[in-house]
Amino acid sequence: MSFTAYDDTGKKIRLISTNKSGGEGVLHKIEGDSFLCAKVFHREKITKELHEKILTMVDNPPNDPTWSSNKHVSIAWPNSVLYDGPNKSKFIGFTMPLINMNSFREIHEYWDAEDRLKYFGGEFTWKHLFVTAFNISRTIAAVHEKGYCIGDLRQTNILVNPGALITLIDCDSFQIKDPVSGNIFYCRVGFGEFLPPELLEPGVNFGNKNYDRYYSDLFGLASIIFRLLMNGCDPYQAKGKPVEYENTPQKKIRKGYFPYVPKYKNIGVKPPDGAFPFEIIPPSIQELFIKCFVDGHDNYKERPTARDWVTALRKEIDTQ
Repeated sequence: MSFTAYDDTGKKIRLISTNKSGGEGVLHKIEGDSFLCAKVFHREKITKELHEKILTMVDNPPNDPTWSSNKHVSIAWPNSVLYDGPNKSKFIGFTMPLINMNSFREIHEYWDAEDRLKYFGGEFTWKHLFVTAFNISRTIAAVHEKGYCIGDLRQTNILVNPGALITLIDCDSFQIKDPVSGNIFYCRVGFGEFLPPELLEPGVNFGNKNYDRYYSDLFGLASIIFRLLMNGCDPYQAKGKPVEYENTPQKKIRKGYFPYVPKYKNIGVKPPDGAFPFEIIPPSIQELFIKCFVDGHDNYKERPTARDWVTALRKEIDTQ
């Protein structure tokens, strides 16, 4: 199935459906263009607010940290708005960079050592994991420095290639602040295992309540990096009597039992069977995990920033 759309300059664009559909819309190829693709929203998802949000994003992109150095797209950001006609009467979606899915995989496929061996034959090394974490951190830092937040930071929204380059996708769900009006377009989604305890409380509803997601991003970033370096293990995955009735990841996050520090070890909370020893993590990185998952559990402002992770990971990579 194909049809004609128009970008915000009135240029005619031929869209070809890929039959890849998500909750928000359908992905399309662009005829004659190997660098861009298009997302066309489901009709029922289109609102005035969504149109304004995409316009704001197109006009105010963040600085992509890897574009100038090697022409790699780290943030699959909207670059033009799409309409059903040349007069811009009906907003339908946007164009964005096309990511080569033959070389990129979702980040969770890199967490487990057996998966890395299966896919890359052992060529994706310990250092590659640190470089991946570094690239994620500096990309999220670039988003934050523009005044935006990821919001729905999860394992399916980060793509990684065998060279440890990363790309953030589903950017239209980000929390965006219009730099002119100050209006904030909030993120309306979130995934439980990467949400902080304060957003797992009863009554939290992303659909009809507004939550700033900056500190949530910091929790999600640390959770992603922890899984990368700890063979896919969840930071709150634990065993022992204190957690025997906490049978979901969300319940364990709310309790805050990080099983790698004396505070919780001393009351019988232990890492799960098969977990890597925490000691394999360099001390500077251990410190950031503790600041996020222990200090930051009671005071979210204690969580390390994306730039804190960039600094610490850069130093560790330089010593490897």
